[in-house]
This record gives sequence, structure tokens and C-alpha cells, in this order.
Amino acid sequence: MIGVMVGGLVSGCASTQTIPPQIEQIDQPALGAVAAIEVGEAAVATGRGGSLPGLALANELSWGDGVLRKRFTVAPGRLAARQSDVRHIYYFSDRMTARDPLFGTAPYASGGLCRAKDGSGPVRGFITPGQCVLTWNATPQVRDIRIEEADEGARRRELIYHGRADGKVRFLYRETMGDSAPQTQSLDYDLAHSAVIGFRGARLEVLEADNTRLRYRFLAPFDGDD
Repeated sequence: MIGVMVGGLVSGCASTQTIPPQIEQIDQPALGAVAAIEVGEAAVATGRGGSLPGLALANELSWGDGVLRKRFTVAPGRLAARQSDVRHIYYFSDRMTARDPLFGTAPYASGGLCRAKDGSGPVRGFITPGQCVLTWNATPQVRDIRIEEADEGARRRELIYHGRADGKVRFLYRETMGDSAPQTQSLDYDLAHSAVIGFRGARLEVLEADNTRLRYRFLAPFDGDD
């Protein structure tokens, strides 16, 4: 019973194509600009990055009962558009599970949400790309977003604001190369000495700073690549 009911959904699937990430040069902010960021955001960022269209899902969705047939559940989160066919775009979830009546619950990496390319009609689900057929137990609450992807071989450098304490502003320098582990260094600057701070060529003037927000003027970018 289980194999027939689940298999019936995945048979005869349409051919799909991979959606490539959009590659962009990152240089933020503009030289001389006055900018404001929150704790945890980059005050200076440079490099190359890729991004994919995606959906931010706000509510949990499920299909199937987990007794007579598998139960598929998608938790709230960000889903990247990785494949498409003639009619639909397929947004893959990294927080999807499948519950089998005999074998229990396990992660399921081949499914997610799907919708028509022109945005018409409901947001449905799929367990195999090319079969946009699942109707969820609730209406998906989604919004369109962009999702960053690692660009293999590309170098990215960021100076990230970490708040203020005892008259000092704190930053984290982070450097990544493709999908390798990032290299990081913690930095503290005493504003009593100067409102202009810098690291590896980057310079910025602190205008306002507290434990939630930084307002600054961007004076110079990072040094060129080694």
C-alpha cells in the first residue's frame, strides 16, 4: 500500500534543469557613504558571491498521515530555487522530513515547495522534482527572497560589527574562500583614541555606536588581494 501510493506520485516525472546562481561582485558600502547596520551585519564587505531566488516559509506544512502512507513535513525556513521545468520552479528545503509507518522519521533532501513560473496559482509541494502535485494541510505563508551561495574559488572579506562595551567598539574580521571554513579575527577599537578605525586597509569613521547599531562613514576599502 505504501509503495504504491508514494510511487504513484513520483512516476512519470518531467525533465528538470538546474538553476545556476547569479554571480555578483560585492563592494559594500559605497566609498564615502554614511551607512547604518545592526550588530552581526558587515560594515565592510568585498569579494564575489552567488545568489539564488528563494522563498522564506513562515509556517510548518505537512502532507500524508504517516500511517497508510508516508507523512512529509516541511519546517519553516529558507528554500532555494535549484531546479525548474517548463511550467514550475522547485524550491528545495533542508528542513524536510519523511515519516514512514515502519521505519520512523528521517530527513528528506529531495523535496520542498513549488509554484508556477509566472507566480500564478497556489504554492504546492513536491517529493521529486518535476512533480508539482502535493497540496499541503495549510496554505504556505511565503515571501520572495535571495539566498547567498558559496562561489567556489572566490574570496570574500567582511568586517562585522559586534557591539560596544567600555568605550570600545568590537568587530570580527572574516575571510572565506569558496565553501572552505572561514578565517576569523576579533578586533577591539578604543574610541577615546580615535573615531577612525581600520584593518587591512579598510577605514571607517564611527559616528554613533551602541550594542544594537552602528552608524559610520566608509573611508577606504580593504587592501587588494594578496
